[in-house]
Amino acid sequence: MSEKEAIVEKLKSIAGDLNASSVPRHEFLRRTGLSERKVQRLFGSYNNLVVAAGLQPRAFPTADAPSYSNDELLAEVVRVIRLPDAKLTRVFFEQNAKFSSSVCERRFGGWVNTVKTAAELLDPHKEEELLRLVREYTVPPHPSRVQDSPSHNSQPHEIQEQQEHPGHEFIQTSSANVYGEFINFRGLQYAPVNEQGVVFLFGMLCKELGYIVEIVKPGFPDCEAKRRIRG
Repeated sequence: MSEKEAIVEKLKSIAGDLNASSVPRHEFLRRTGLSERKVQRLFGSYNNLVVAAGLQPRAFPTADAPSYSNDELLAEVVRVIRLPDAKLTRVFFEQNAKFSSSVCERRFGGWVNTVKTAAELLDPHKEEELLRLVREYTVPPHPSRVQDSPSHNSQPHEIQEQQEHPGHEFIQTSSANVYGEFINFRGLQYAPVNEQGVVFLFGMLCKELGYIVEIVKPGFPDCEAKRRIRG
């Protein structure tokens, strides 16, 4: 019996022990002690091994055939935020939901948009307090505004702008910082507006995207990373 045939028989045996039509990859690797790299080298992918064993391969979700419908996702979000002492954060959802928040983020364009969309399913009369919390969580704080009439502390250019545009309100900033769109994505409140921000965001997501970072440094290239692709 060849090595490939022996591995196929191992998978069939595990499926029989579990009385299942398929075996999760992590379960097969744990029981056999084989490396994922060896499986890929011999079969091309774990799904190919599953097919060779006559079992049911995993169907990966696509835009046309997602694992969960929008209604199922939103129903789960609503269920979680209705829990006693629930928090609207992504971390709380991860701890109490049956699937990852990243599924919702990809479907609805970020966690804040997910919460906003799910809030439309709440009862505006019976769940007024919960809706208030949703509004506070999803609406970014506004900076203080300068009074309409210039004060003695106003800078000359501020006074000139107010005189040229009477009735307009001007946002007073305490620094020269520029903030991107409010996204509240995991640990990042605002969208990146510079190269460093993009690098930081990539660092948050690289593992989920399948990348292994080898080096991050100033100057071009800022980051070198690798990702395995078929072929």
